[in-house]
Amino acid sequence: MGSTAAAGVGVERWSRDMPPAHFIFKIRSFSLLSETGVDRIESGVFEACDKKWKLCVVYPEGELTEKDDDNEEHISLYLQIVDTDEFPAGWEVHAKFSLFVYDHVHDKYLTIQDAGGKTRRFNCMKTEHDFDGLLPWSTFKDPSNGYLINDTCAFGAEILSISSATKHECLSLVKEPIKKGTYTWTIDGFTLKKRESRIRSHEFTVEGRKWKLLLYPSGDSRANGRYLSLFLELLNFEDIIVHGRKVYAKFILRIRNQLGIVEHKEAEVNGFFDGSDGWGGSKFLLLSEVESSSKGFLVKDSLIVEVEFKLLSKYL
Repeated sequence: MGSTAAAGVGVERWSRDMPPAHFIFKIRSFSLLSETGVDRIESGVFEACDKKWKLCVVYPEGELTEKDDDNEEHISLYLQIVDTDEFPAGWEVHAKFSLFVYDHVHDKYLTIQDAGGKTRRFNCMKTEHDFDGLLPWSTFKDPSNGYLINDTCAFGAEILSISSATKHECLSLVKEPIKKGTYTWTIDGFTLKKRESRIRSHEFTVEGRKWKLLLYPSGDSRANGRYLSLFLELLNFEDIIVHGRKVYAKFILRIRNQLGIVEHKEAEVNGFFDGSDGWGGSKFLLLSEVESSSKGFLVKDSLIVEVEFKLLSKYL
């Protein structure tokens, strides 16, 4: 086995009988392609190690000409990862791979791979890798070397191992104004609904998450029968259940004063929703104030409840 260094990277080269395990890219009428002015030829997509790839051949007529210290032009071969649109944000794939050039004369495959088990990092900024200066152009074109015979050549790829990098996650806080960040719930016939221990609003959506307001007309177990209790509930817990991601929210719960006699009753609340109880207050508003016609909270047997979001977490 021989080894060589290219552009500061240790590269091993040897010949073997076994063809590449994953893909062979055969090109006929190679000279006609090179004469068209196209400097890069891409293979079709192939699959290896549950990922999709292409081989790309770059030769000296194009802008990507590579030269060694003696200004010798080279042909280059790239391995490219493709169909990455569905990968998560911040994706990385680490791969060990070998690239091949077929030697027709000796029926062997020139094999090139990184020395020492080095892996290459594929990500959104770097979707392809090559071994610099795969073959001198003059060596590749010389029929006696067997790489280009009867205007035909063949290249190959073999993915030796692959691993995904450490998972990346980004938590962002969406600050007001949040699109449709205020929800108003008008409760008509409140006197009759007081007979129920609890009532919930219709479902509403803010920043892709589903919520409901939960109100205890006569208070929950901690209200001592003297207060109305009000909470905000998160409905869709997929991120929490599957990924363990709690949802942070900072918001204002409000019961509107409909007569403008006194200020609205409101409280700013913040916390992480973890799939259990909602956030709010057991002693949100005295029942005596709710029922007093002079206070302006209950008008024509209607109560108006609101939530206004100030901050909301979002995973990118």
